[in-house]
Amino acid sequence: MKSTSIIISTYNKPYFLEKVLTGYLCQIYKNFDIIIADDGSTEKTRKIIDHFRENTDLDIKHVWHKDNGFQKCTILNKAIEISESDYLIFTDGDCIPNQYFVKTHINIAKD
Repeated sequence: MKSTSIIISTYNKPYFLEKVLTGYLCQIYKNFDIIIADDGSTEKTRKIIDHFRENTDLDIKHVWHKDNGFQKCTILNKAIEISESDYLIFTDGDCIPNQYFVKTHINIAKD
């Protein structure tokens, strides 16, 4: 597998996003980046993301647009556009991964 991006959709749940990002810190497979597809969250979400960018080794990109109602598909498309990876894993900002989450995806992915 050449490269992998985890695309996490989120909207105004920074408490959950913090736990989700902590789950990605614990992965046994480390060759991935994270793109957070933010559907218009407030400043609290950005602060959580900035904290993880500054204090961990996670490679995190944050894609945000103004809150204009439910526009999850639009922000996911923007996240896909900035990805440079060969393999994308989509998940939500309230799904905490176990330590084998990324490794399991990589193991069953077909080239």
